[in-house]
Amino acid sequence: MSWLIMMEDSMATFQANESRPAEQSQRRVLLAAGLFLIVGCALQWWRLQSLTASMDQGILMQVLWNGLRGHPFESTLSSQLSTNVIHSGELPSLGYHRLGQHFTPILALWIPLVGLLGKWALPMLQVVLITAAGLVLHRLATKHLKPELAAMVSIAFYCANAVIAPCMLANFTDLSQLPLCVFLLLLGLEQQQLWLTIAAALVIPLIREDTGVVLMGIGLWLGLRRSGRWPLAATLILFGGAWVAITTNLLMPMFSADSSQRFMVENFGQYLEGRNQASSLEVLGLALRQPLILVRELVTPPGVTITYLIAQGLPLIMVPFLSIDSWLLMGLPLLGLMLAQGFNNPLSISIRYTYLVVPGLFAGAIFWWQERQALFESRRLRRIWAGALALSCFFTVTGNPNKSLSWIIPDSIQPWIYRNPMEQLRHGNKALDLIQRIPKGSRVAATTGLIPHLADREVLIRFPYHYQFQDKDGNPDFVDWVAVDMHNQKLFQTYSKQRRGLLGNLRELDDLLNQGYGVMAFDDDVVLLQRNASGDNEAQKAFERFSKTVQR
Repeated sequence: MSWLIMMEDSMATFQANESRPAEQSQRRVLLAAGLFLIVGCALQWWRLQSLTASMDQGILMQVLWNGLRGHPFESTLSSQLSTNVIHSGELPSLGYHRLGQHFTPILALWIPLVGLLGKWALPMLQVVLITAAGLVLHRLATKHLKPELAAMVSIAFYCANAVIAPCMLANFTDLSQLPLCVFLLLLGLEQQQLWLTIAAALVIPLIREDTGVVLMGIGLWLGLRRSGRWPLAATLILFGGAWVAITTNLLMPMFSADSSQRFMVENFGQYLEGRNQASSLEVLGLALRQPLILVRELVTPPGVTITYLIAQGLPLIMVPFLSIDSWLLMGLPLLGLMLAQGFNNPLSISIRYTYLVVPGLFAGAIFWWQERQALFESRRLRRIWAGALALSCFFTVTGNPNKSLSWIIPDSIQPWIYRNPMEQLRHGNKALDLIQRIPKGSRVAATTGLIPHLADREVLIRFPYHYQFQDKDGNPDFVDWVAVDMHNQKLFQTYSKQRRGLLGNLRELDDLLNQGYGVMAFDDDVVLLQRNASGDNEAQKAFERFSKTVQR
């Protein structure tokens, strides 16, 4: 009996020793996730309070706020970006549906959250979604890797420039929902949980009109890397591809012509042979007929492409580029980004498009390490990996995405421009106090930094591009209030673009004053005008003094 007791004690000791590394690794991941959540929420708070958040966040806020009123996906802000306004010169219209620009029905899930938290809902939701994605990634990693290695991959996710910058230092994006859904789908596939697989596969295409391509990549990986699963793989490929085709060619045109007349032209105009519109299927056909242009777009500009790939691979010490699984999972969305062009560089490491690539990059790294876990025993490799994570975080901070870290990083060295954080908060508080005078429900035109704070209304448009709009009957009308923040333009007016913007704002404001608007308030370079109002004399004089300080 004594030897049985000794064996039981030995087994218990062995199990305890085995479980200790797993518990320690779990704690490290939870610590990293908690730190990511706290820092992310703090930075998103800062972005709103310092007026760094901008129009894109305001668009999605207005889209969902209108959902509370029974008009989901309507947005006058989004209408300003429509082909009717940009190409035809029409006024922004009340009742315009954003689904013609981006088909994002899953966003309707967050309408109640916007009703509960207001302007804070979307930026905080984004941080929560990405934090949760990292935890699901860790769950996936523990199925294939030893605890310490699984923890390292998960911590790398939270340190990646391509994860941090679009999450903490940028506006809310619908693509922030994608990593969580992709990791849940892969977890369902690996655990052969049918309910989780079906749920995630159905949600992914609803995130945006192009996320079906990610589903196709997962199907391709499943068919080639998991034996006997071709029926499910083919289903994912066909469903993802068919949904992209149906959405962009049938559903989106029901709301507007923006997909064919604006986005396809802006992003893939190099393949259109001079056409001013094309459907997604027509773009695909034209691109395949021009292989030389396809090759040129793939390799140029080489510096930008190489920099992007290095930045993506750095937190994983470039392992994904050795992994067949990573290339299969991320290959199709990455190909789409490399073949596209646009106002926002698709290969920028700090904007939302990285979330099309990141899930496949990290999941593929897990599958690569599965067969090579002995390499992680090298203390030298661990040190190199830790250094790569530190570099990734360093490059994120020094890049100062969207000027969200201007309280740490100077905006300019020559000439020297540094914005003290207390001064930024002071200016933000003054501007926010000033716009509190605008009554709820009033129709407003505002500059970009003020838009997220005013998006809970039916009519909001970006100044100085417009201060008129079309009502639902197509009749032109003026906004009731105009809120213009010229503080940063004044600070950066040594740059020609900022100076042109400042002078343009002043010209438009002069026109409004001549059309019966009155200056109701002026404080710290922020001016508030009301239509058909005599205005405040002191505010008028303060605005005139400011205007005279700008040499025209």
